[in-house]
Amino acid sequence: MKRVISFILAAIMLLSCYSAGEVKSYAAKMYAEDKIEEIQKLSGFVPGKTSIVTGNCYAFVSAICERLFGNKYQEELYNGYQCRHRTGKFYEVAVLRTTTDMSASSMDRIINFFKQYAMPGDVVHYGSLSNSSSTHTFMIQSVDNTKMRIFHSNFATRNYPSTACHIDTITWDDFRSNPSSSIFYNKMRYAGMGVTINRATNYNTLYYPVGTASTVPPTLSSARTSPTSIKISWNNVAGATKYCLAYKLSSASNYTIVSDSLTTTSYEVTGLTVGSRYNFKVRAFALGKWMDYSDVLTVKALPPTVSVATLKPADKGTSIVWSAKPGLTGVRIYRSATENGTFSLLTTLGASAYSYVDTKVKYGDTYYYKIERYVVVGGKTYSTTSKAFKGTYVLAKPSMIFDRIDSTAVNVTASGDGCQTKFVYYVKSGSKTVQAQKSTTKTQFEIDSLTLGREYTVYAAEKTSLGQGEYGSITFKALPKEIQNTTLTQVKTGIKISFDKNKEADGYKVYKSTTADGTFEEIASLTKDETQFIDKDVKINKAYYYMVKCYIDTSSERYYSECFDSSGPAKYVLSPSSEFTIKRKTLSSMKLSWKAVDFADSYTVSYKIKGGKWQHIDNIKKRSYMVKKLQLGKTYYFKVRGVNPFGNGKFTKKVKIKMLPPTPAAPKTAVKKRGILLTYKPKKYATRYLIYRATKRKGKYKLIATINSHKTKKYLDTNVKKKKNYYYKIVCVTVKNGKTYKSDMSEYAKQKY
Repeated sequence: MKRVISFILAAIMLLSCYSAGEVKSYAAKMYAEDKIEEIQKLSGFVPGKTSIVTGNCYAFVSAICERLFGNKYQEELYNGYQCRHRTGKFYEVAVLRTTTDMSASSMDRIINFFKQYAMPGDVVHYGSLSNSSSTHTFMIQSVDNTKMRIFHSNFATRNYPSTACHIDTITWDDFRSNPSSSIFYNKMRYAGMGVTINRATNYNTLYYPVGTASTVPPTLSSARTSPTSIKISWNNVAGATKYCLAYKLSSASNYTIVSDSLTTTSYEVTGLTVGSRYNFKVRAFALGKWMDYSDVLTVKALPPTVSVATLKPADKGTSIVWSAKPGLTGVRIYRSATENGTFSLLTTLGASAYSYVDTKVKYGDTYYYKIERYVVVGGKTYSTTSKAFKGTYVLAKPSMIFDRIDSTAVNVTASGDGCQTKFVYYVKSGSKTVQAQKSTTKTQFEIDSLTLGREYTVYAAEKTSLGQGEYGSITFKALPKEIQNTTLTQVKTGIKISFDKNKEADGYKVYKSTTADGTFEEIASLTKDETQFIDKDVKINKAYYYMVKCYIDTSSERYYSECFDSSGPAKYVLSPSSEFTIKRKTLSSMKLSWKAVDFADSYTVSYKIKGGKWQHIDNIKKRSYMVKKLQLGKTYYFKVRGVNPFGNGKFTKKVKIKMLPPTPAAPKTAVKKRGILLTYKPKKYATRYLIYRATKRKGKYKLIATINSHKTKKYLDTNVKKKKNYYYKIVCVTVKNGKTYKSDMSEYAKQKY
């Protein structure tokens, strides 16, 4: 039947072209299921035969997509059942997560998911929620109210081995009554499964949307945005090109069409009467017609209910923050000691209020708050009240970090709720208090007069007018300050490690590793005045990581600074030359030239004839080289790289060039009485020269003369007109062993007669 409909639609399109007085060519749409059936006749996609891809269900479906939509399915799979659609060529239609419940009602949830959202050609991922590697990918071939047929591979079923292409049918009645026989069972039974349906972005351009998904009316939801406006949202209907939103007073007889050309899935209806009930419904335009309306959604126009509020301690009490909304008369805050207790009015705020601080709280006590938004119209009040929000006035235990100033002092930074009037803190070393409690209004405070090598613990707590929170702590050892600003630089003789001088240091140690978190070995010991070191033990293109520590010597012990992060990676690199040119010099030689490579001592030129092996010329000191004994008419590849005692650099990209006569220089021109004289320098290897002319620099150059001698040095063009520009190019021709070889055209020469 669907093929008949497709034929009729194509015929209508063709007839419409004739009626317009002209005939146009159309690439008629078809049904995705029909195209999938065509693909199943191709080798590697035939059901029951070996798949074009074995061992990878995802790659098999990608191969189908390439033939079905013109694009491979190359999205990033994660969670075992979802994809990040980074190519922009596919998108996620819907997601379902299940439990381990195998009841008929749970199976209906899965069935309805596919019936509501899936169409032929959609890509489905499903997998266990407890094991992201337990996953499978298939393509939907067809779906209706009784069954779903799927096309996939690399999955053994009753009818097919894993290496074969599959067409499997999932009958909804069987799935509902016996879920253990389904392909989904092993993913569901342990911890539930996740399922996503994904679709090509060009689906509606290529195929007609069919299946139960294309005829299911949208499901509506609402959100009040002001006392007189409501935002209506609905799910995307497969294949829909636009939507119609209608509404009316619940007591009215007729609906008002808000718009019948909506392309989004939400719309804010404004100008409503507060306190009145309204009915809303939406329908989709798909398959060339308007579908059925959704179920009616009834909503009363009232102030928006506060759904989210943030409660946290503030300096003077509990801070409550919510979002502001337009059109209100005011906001009321209520409080109770229990969630289900009696809520008493705390305060009444203005229309634009979005925050309040409850100062009548006790430290450690829990309170519950409700927020009422209200509007007064014609002497009547309309309001909505939020759920109860819980708040306990307890100051957070601060988190703390430290930064060494030098070996005898540190800065400690404490962070908590950010609501404190001040911090209180004290310092201990072992069991002894070495600094009595102090207070500060700042979040950073200095601890000084430390003894090198001794361990200290700083305790700090938040404090406000309502109480003091729990102490947080941080422990550290008094050591030299960490080395600052370590930089790694490639120099001629290796990798240079540089760092800032520590005025307290008696010396430095440099350490090296080949991985960031590997074992670091000492490679240098420096004096207190040395702040750089060149590591000469490196290899080209190998990554190295470095750490530097300073130390202070006392009469009894040496104390090293800490090093929390390594510097790197650093590589000694000989980059490819930024410019590599090749010029034909004779019938058998090419001159190669290149720009200098930083840190290179010499160069290696490599070349090969097409289909042959590379030949290498090493230890070239200059930045050019003549490759000789090449064969006329043959194609060669060339490349060059820098070399120094640390190793070989990277080659330039190989350049392909055919061995032909060298390109002549542009001819010289002069105006003579009878025409324009061209002169050039002929070569002994030339059999003849061809003279070309054009009247525009980038115009078509036509052959005007053939010079059959390598001794002739000039040509007079007499076929010229006064006050007109001419452009000339020449070509060298060599005949060897019965074969003719032409050079490239020379640069142009311009002459006005």
